[in-house]
Amino acid sequence: MDGKQVRCRVENGVMTIIIDNPEMKNGTNYIGVNELCDCFERLIADDSIKVLVFTGSGEYFWTGGRVDPNAPGENDKYADGIERFERLRRQNEKPVIAAVNGHCLKAGMGMLCRSDIAIAKKGVEFGFPEVRMGGVPMMVMAEVIDSMPQKLAIEAFITCWNFSAEDALRFGLVNKVVDESEFDATVQKYVDVFLKTPAELVRLTKKAYREMSKLNTLDERADLAMNMLRDEVLPAMKTIKQEYNV
Repeated sequence: MDGKQVRCRVENGVMTIIIDNPEMKNGTNYIGVNELCDCFERLIADDSIKVLVFTGSGEYFWTGGRVDPNAPGENDKYADGIERFERLRRQNEKPVIAAVNGHCLKAGMGMLCRSDIAIAKKGVEFGFPEVRMGGVPMMVMAEVIDSMPQKLAIEAFITCWNFSAEDALRFGLVNKVVDESEFDATVQKYVDVFLKTPAELVRLTKKAYREMSKLNTLDERADLAMNMLRDEVLPAMKTIKQEYNV
């Protein structure tokens, strides 16, 4: 499923999406966004795929959208592509690993925050250059707002100053920061966890966290947990081998 800006491969239950558009510093225009959408449609539809690894080629991870607002029809094509991509990302229930092997900017930050696991290579930088580039980071803000402390987020949005992988770890945006020599092995370690864990239990665990995070009280969370136990978890456990005291 290689496109002009996005490469995608599926091997042994793992889909790997690689942003590969060095001419745009791994940015994507409406064509690239729709290539991403095609990958996500396959991810959702193919039950043999257990986990997605999202990464970039070369110096950058993903640096977001590229649009020429003065080109006839491009605004609508770009907006339609982004809307399609957002719809598909919400539909996807499979785990996503962000393998941040290059600088992560703009929509790359949104992908980072939407991922379940994120590993960053030492030396990469993170940031929001939208204001400096003549825009407003409202699209990525919708995804980041729950992931960064308020004052740090406002500083990053307004100043457009990049921050380090170590800062991203301190902010809770990534799980680990590792040397280049350890990067691939660390990503594979997490991939193996998802491959060895029953996919339905992974899905239900993600659902439980997502739904509980919207609730304000312990009683509400406990009620949700009990409903999920009766209606979804116990039925799912009937088809999965149980191992106690391991």
